[in-house]
Formats: sequence, C-alpha cells, structure tokens
Amino acid sequence: MTLSEKIAALRAERKLSQGDLAEKLDVSRQSVSKWETGQAVPELDKIIKLADLFGVTVDELVREDETLPPDPPPSGSAPEPEPGSSPAAEPKIVYVERKGLTPLQKFGIVALVIGILMLFCGAVSMYIPIFGIPMVLLSLPLILAKKHPFLIDGWLLCLGSCVVLNPHTSITPWGLRGGLHILYLLLTVKDVDWAPSYLFGASIAIVRGVLFLVLVFFTARLFFRTRAARKQSSPEEPV
Repeated sequence: MTLSEKIAALRAERKLSQGDLAEKLDVSRQSVSKWETGQAVPELDKIIKLADLFGVTVDELVREDETLPPDPPPSGSAPEPEPGSSPAAEPKIVYVERKGLTPLQKFGIVALVIGILMLFCGAVSMYIPIFGIPMVLLSLPLILAKKHPFLIDGWLLCLGSCVVLNPHTSITPWGLRGGLHILYLLLTVKDVDWAPSYLFGASIAIVRGVLFLVLVFFTARLFFRTRAARKQSSPEEPV
C-alpha cells in the first residue's frame, strides 16, 4: 500500500472525516484530501503525528512494502497466538524528537538578560540604559518569533532610528537620497567645522536607506511566496 492509501484506510477505520483529521493535525481539509489522493506528501512532523494518532510506526506508515497491522483486539481479551508462531513480539515504540531551544533563541535570551541588566545600571552611567532598551526590543523577536525574526528586527531598527535620531538631530537625513546628498557635499565642500557631525548623520541615513530597500525586497518576496503557497494548498476539493 502507498502512503496515500494507508492514510485513507486508517482514517476510515477510525471513522474520522477528512475535516476531523485535519483539525487534529492543525491543517486544512484540502491538505488531507491531497495526501489521500497522492497529490501531496505530508511533512515530517505531520507524518509523526499521523503515526502517533493511528497507533502505527513511522516505518509502517511510510514504507510502501510495509502492511498495516491488524486492528487491536477488544480490551480484556488477549490475542490468541497462531499455531507454530513464537510468543508475542515486543511492541514497537515510536520515538518523537523533542525540540528544545534553537541557537537563535538562546542568543536572544542572552541578549535579553544583558539588556535588562543594562536597564538596572542607571546608577553607574546614564548612557548604559539607553543601550539596554533597544537590546531588549531586538532580542524579543529572536526568542518569540517562530519565523523571520531578522526581518522583524530589521524593521524595528529602521523605525527606532527614525524615532530616536531624526527628531533630536537635524544633521541626520531621513532617507538614502538625503544621506548621499550630504556625502556629496562633504566630498566637494571642505569645511572642517561641520564635517565630522554631518558625516555621522549621512552614514546613518545611508545605512538605514540600504536596510530599508533590503527589507522591502525580502518582505515583498515573503508576501508573494506566502500568497502563492496558500493558493496552492487550498483549492476546492475534487468531487
């Protein structure tokens, strides 16, 4: 039996509809329909959940040369061994891998602890808490966001630099064009009095402008990929 046939057979044996199975696996009903018709293959974590739900091993579910085990006998009655057969074999155990913290989450926890310590170090220096606030804000997506934490941090950096720098420093342009214009003036006008401060503002604007363009590109690509995946995974179920 193929994987699609086994999923359909096991679901029917347990008198579950495609919607019931989809709800237990946290997927759409159309995804279950695709699995049973062979149009798509479940992901590894869904295969493990299917094996646990149906009471079979992953090998029995995935391997095409493996047959499904017979239905267990009613509770209270022991199965009768077949003539000439050996004693009942030990039951097979399905091992499910436990997921711990990822290295990115561990790094985020360390950054969060350092940021919190910086917030409580105001008695040492008035500038230390200023660095603790952005460190705490940037560490939270690394810990909590399941997908694309760097994209979230990038937008936070752009927004934070605009909120913190531009209202308080008139030498910081808003965008890439302004930063390049200031840099051009620095290269053509020789003025040693204002060159260092304006160089800092131009650098901030150029870095922020490039980061903004990169974030727009990756955000747009993620949006269109997600939209295409949703259209592909949720068509109308064939009659």
